[in-house]
Amino acid sequence: MFNSGGRSRIQFPILEVAGLAMILIATVLLVLNLANFSGERQRMPPSLLMGGVPVGNLPRSQAQARVEEIYGSPITVFYREQEIRLSPAQVGLTVNSDAMLSKADEMRTEGTFWSGFWDFLWLRPESAYDVDLVVDYSADLLRAWLSDLAARYDRPPQPAQAELSTLSFKSGGQGYTLDHEESFLLLDGALRRPTNRTVQLAVNEISASGAELSTLKTLIVEYLMSQQFKGVSSTHIIDLQTGDELRLDVDLRGGGPSYVNCDIAYAGMSTMKIAIMAEFFRYLDGRPEAGTDNYKLLSETMVFSGDTSANFMLEVIGAGNGYTGAKNVTQMMQSLGMKNSFIVVPYQDKTPASEVFYLSPAYEAARNGTCVNTRPDYAMQTTPTDLAILLDMIYHCAESGGGLTAVYPGEIVQDECRMMVELMKENPDGIIMAGLPEDIQVAHKHGWGSVDTYSDAAIVYSPGGDYVLTSFLWADTTEWLRATVAFPIIRDISVMTFNYFNPDMVNTPRRDYNPDLGVEAP
Repeated sequence: MFNSGGRSRIQFPILEVAGLAMILIATVLLVLNLANFSGERQRMPPSLLMGGVPVGNLPRSQAQARVEEIYGSPITVFYREQEIRLSPAQVGLTVNSDAMLSKADEMRTEGTFWSGFWDFLWLRPESAYDVDLVVDYSADLLRAWLSDLAARYDRPPQPAQAELSTLSFKSGGQGYTLDHEESFLLLDGALRRPTNRTVQLAVNEISASGAELSTLKTLIVEYLMSQQFKGVSSTHIIDLQTGDELRLDVDLRGGGPSYVNCDIAYAGMSTMKIAIMAEFFRYLDGRPEAGTDNYKLLSETMVFSGDTSANFMLEVIGAGNGYTGAKNVTQMMQSLGMKNSFIVVPYQDKTPASEVFYLSPAYEAARNGTCVNTRPDYAMQTTPTDLAILLDMIYHCAESGGGLTAVYPGEIVQDECRMMVELMKENPDGIIMAGLPEDIQVAHKHGWGSVDTYSDAAIVYSPGGDYVLTSFLWADTTEWLRATVAFPIIRDISVMTFNYFNPDMVNTPRRDYNPDLGVEAP
């Protein structure tokens, strides 16, 4: 039953109020979180890398400045041990940070606003972003910087230096040069990375160079000066492996070296027997057997330097006439390029010059005063260069069948050239051989007898390479240039030349002179 007389009770809408409060609170929280989320979106994502530089949570302006600061910092560069700094500004480097920021924004906004907000509410970490570096610089400026660096720090290898005290050569210094292309790539990489901005440039090491023929020339002249030689010295060297040559004509009569740029005519003496031998083989039918007359003539002439046997060879060459034989030998030398060599009479012939006069270019220069006048024998003359030409041709003929065989095909054969070399190897006398180790083979022919001229011409077979050496000395006085003075000089020129080709044998003992020469041993 109802109590119609009592007051009715009104209940408080707790649920409704609570609901409204919760909606209000949720709205406030939503607005606050939206505000926080919007604020966060104005900053860089926490894990953002721009060109490898961490810029997470930084404002855009600070992120931009940070990237530009990192990539604008100097590169530490090392050229070997030398430290150099390269400022990126020197090569016109610019970082396009605006483009990088735009790319970062694109990456962040690939999803919807509300999906990002939902992740924010659930404290889900944002994805990591890595924006590629956008940078540019002038490759031309970088290459120019490298070229300037190379000009300052590159060092060519230092050549060996003449060492007078040992008649040899001091080793040269190692050199180095910048590898421009490799170094460019290394610097390009350093300019594009935010850390480890240190570069060890690529440098090519160049081994120290050995002595050159010009160094040998210097050594010979220094030696002649140290001996106070007051005459004329001519040397011709041919490297038989490379064909490189050294020609040295120097006049020291004035006390200092005066280099001569003309062919100096010298008395030919017994060195001309090399040419007589070569021409003699043209008239032989192959190698003569031991014990035959032709063999004896060759042996007596080349081994024992016999003048009489040489004259018999000239008669054979001249069909019984020694003067014709001399003319034939001269023609042979001319055809070989020995333009300054001639023989007009046999050895010991006293025919006056007025009856047999011959004028070569070198002799003419001596007579008219345009070249040194050694007052050479009018009957037979040569130059160190001419003799070197002949020995070079004999060597290559013996070794490979070239040289003389190419000039006289069918008339001179390789086996005959080998015999020429064998005969000259048997010569026990000589000056060049005195400067060589005992076991070194040398094929040579010496020449002296004139009181003012001494000479020797040789093919030397050495471990460091075979070579031709011809050496002449002349002095302008008949009372000064004695064998005891001239022999040691030519011997030491031989020592220097051997040391040039064989630097590892500088300390190897050298053979003595043949005691029969009556010259004091070294």
